[in-house]
Amino acid sequence: MRILFVATSTELGGAEKTVYTLATSLNPERFQVAGVVSLKPPGPYAERLSRQSVPVDTLGLRGLPRPRHLHELLRLIDRSKPDVVHAVMYQAIQLCRLAKGRSAASFKLVSSPRVSYRTRSWLSLAVDRALKGRDDLLVSECEASRRHLIERLGYEPAKVLRIYNGVETPGAAAPPQRQRKRLELGLSQTDILVGSLGRLDAQKGHSTLLEALALLPRLPLHCVLIGEGPRRRALEAQIRRLNLGGRVRLVGASGEAAAWLSSLDLFVLPSLWEGLPNALLEAMALGLPVAASAVDGVPELVSDGRDGLLVSPGQPAALANRLAELARDAALRSRLGAAARRTVFERFSLERMLGEYESAYCGNEK
Repeated sequence: MRILFVATSTELGGAEKTVYTLATSLNPERFQVAGVVSLKPPGPYAERLSRQSVPVDTLGLRGLPRPRHLHELLRLIDRSKPDVVHAVMYQAIQLCRLAKGRSAASFKLVSSPRVSYRTRSWLSLAVDRALKGRDDLLVSECEASRRHLIERLGYEPAKVLRIYNGVETPGAAAPPQRQRKRLELGLSQTDILVGSLGRLDAQKGHSTLLEALALLPRLPLHCVLIGEGPRRRALEAQIRRLNLGGRVRLVGASGEAAAWLSSLDLFVLPSLWEGLPNALLEAMALGLPVAASAVDGVPELVSDGRDGLLVSPGQPAALANRLAELARDAALRSRLGAAARRTVFERFSLERMLGEYESAYCGNEK
């Protein structure tokens, strides 16, 4: 079965990572990846795909799609003759829906809207409503997203399938890698390093984390924010205003995200809304204790007090209490971290995710 992936971008992000994982990890005895089409100019995942010998094309989109972008997508679809087109993220989905109505090729259209559908404008949702009948199947990354698609946007329940994200469960963090990153920060043995991985965007709630840290001046807490995005300058200004310059570092979106994760003592996800975040899965897979906002799909992953701690979003004082609880109790950190790793191994493995996607591709006939 030939599969063509079409994504809005190949930048660093959860949806983009899922595309990369599927395009490079499907069973080669059953599936042939025809390629990945990125609407926007190539990003880091496009380079990684190319290194894995996966064909990558780009439509060079900057701004809104135009007729020429649809024509180019039609050309790529007709050239590759896929059995399945898997579209990921809003713009890619709408363009693929239009292509399905015009392409000479007959293909099954699988769409993955992701969590961004909860923040779309009324106009973009009107476009979605007009074209949504062209999907053969929608895949949501958590049950909360599935409910939103059905209850708020009117999708047919039989056409919306929930497939949880999955990640590999690696071995324990390598001590030299962990020590190298902690030395970069000048940390002592007693310092506790908090970290968050994600795009520096309002959705991710980094401002709440910074305010929480400012409420805990007497604890040996240091913090790294791993990622890049439009709120970098605003966060830098907030760090200065809260006098956190000696305790918080913005380390950017380097290729060393895994190394930074390995250096942490605990992971924080202060998001205001989410689907089922890969960053949280990756942290838990490493055995890190986590404190996360109880939003959307997060409680489907984290059970409060069993394999992590949950907190209401946008509440610095509540988050500070959770951070203090973890900082003061090494045994709690150890217990929650071990349980988090078991949760990922038992319920959110990469093998499980791949198997469910493979079944979805081979499900109902086109």
